[in-house]
Amino acid sequence: MNKTQISFALSQANLDAVKTAIKTLENNLPFLISLSKQERKELTKVGPKSVDFVQEAYNASLNFATILPPVFDKVEYGKDTALFKSLGEIKLLINSLNEKIDSTYMAVGAESMNASLTVYELVRSASKSTPGLKSVKDELSRRFKGQGKRASKKKPSDNEGTAA
Repeated sequence: MNKTQISFALSQANLDAVKTAIKTLENNLPFLISLSKQERKELTKVGPKSVDFVQEAYNASLNFATILPPVFDKVEYGKDTALFKSLGEIKLLINSLNEKIDSTYMAVGAESMNASLTVYELVRSASKSTPGLKSVKDELSRRFKGQGKRASKKKPSDNEGTAA
């Protein structure tokens, strides 16, 4: 059998608590928006160096406020800059959590798929002599439909560790 990296049963109560926590995040960030591909394309890009630039420019606006024209909205600029900084902190934490979720999802998916391939091989073998398994074998076989010669040259258990 394959090495198990992840062994945990997420209870419905835990899943519900996570969903509630995510909803709480969304509720506490009611200003979040979704940008279209075109809107993203049109925006000024902000990379890692730009984060420091924004903060330095904001400090300059505070320390040399007389250079700003009267039409320049200092209050809105301050709000945008503060929100940009706060969202940067949140983004860092969420990205770290997302990386862990992606890695865990990939690992547990591979474990599930490898075990499923073993079950499939056992069903294929047993369907020849066990009544009622032919329909199960046929249903499981649909996963490999269209793989042609590649599927016939390799047994599904030979594909362990590959994503499909």
